[in-house]
Amino acid sequence: VKAAAADVVIDGTNVTANEAGTATNKDKAAIIFLHGLGDVSLFDIRIPTHEAFLLSALAGTQTPDGWSKLLPEALPTYRPNLANVDITYVFPPAQNVGITVNGGEQMPAWFDIFDWPLGVDAKDDPKGLAMSVKRIEKIVAELTDEEGIDPSRVVLGGFSQGGAVALMAAYNRRKKDAVPFAACACMSGYLPLKTYLDVSEGAAKDTPLFWAHGEHDDKILFEQFVYGVEKLESAGVSVTACSYPVGHESSNFKEIDDFAAFLEDVLCADEATADEMSKSAKAEAGGQTAPLLDDDEKNAVLYYLLAGDADNEAVESSTQESMPMETR
Repeated sequence: VKAAAADVVIDGTNVTANEAGTATNKDKAAIIFLHGLGDVSLFDIRIPTHEAFLLSALAGTQTPDGWSKLLPEALPTYRPNLANVDITYVFPPAQNVGITVNGGEQMPAWFDIFDWPLGVDAKDDPKGLAMSVKRIEKIVAELTDEEGIDPSRVVLGGFSQGGAVALMAAYNRRKKDAVPFAACACMSGYLPLKTYLDVSEGAAKDTPLFWAHGEHDDKILFEQFVYGVEKLESAGVSVTACSYPVGHESSNFKEIDDFAAFLEDVLCADEATADEMSKSAKAEAGGQTAPLLDDDEKNAVLYYLLAGDADNEAVESSTQESMPMETR
């Protein structure tokens, strides 16, 4: 016997339980960010922007990778318009996998790695990649069904291995009629399964890519960045390609700043336009607007967010002094 669907309320609209899975709110957004090889997260942290302050406590003990502490705090600090968007940040943990290049050692990973460094001819793990992509698709479905976030407002991103999975999930869509994601971000990652790349027309047109890479990366070689950017651009993807004179870094302040600017364009174009209009109006009226953080101030913010509890007290005074009053 099929029970009658109960009425539920999503954003003030009465819908049936059967309809709830398809009711979405275009004002909401989500950023799914995947950590790199060996990073640990004891559980799937999913938290809305307005509760991001809780991550300070969570990240210190349960997410050594640091992304769950860094991004929700740094992104709106670098680009204040992002604070006006109702963003849910999701940092899923990878399962333990035996890593061939490490002698079969079990560690958190999205798929197996067979050799270091990874050049364009590196061997792939199709099964592991497919399983991870399916998991990301499940998370996206849950965000739609449970939180009303439209897939077109979801940004998929990741670092290193996580970036490779994000690229596969965003552009090698199994369902060619699937709703394109808002954007994709690959930080120090690479394009796997190159021979099987099949970018759907919708994804190429509507899912811009932010790709950042260190020029001296000795784990995932810079040639992967050059090859991947050219390959995806030739498939019609709009790529914002940024390189930095660093190695296989998990983050640097310029990279995070560039990522924040990219997200501002993707997620809050209306807010950015309104902000520019406000600045113009104030200028005409002879008023002043608060400046964005300069490079030294951004570096101080990033260092503060990434520092451990013992270091926070040491840098707190210098960080506070370097930050404009309106950001404290």
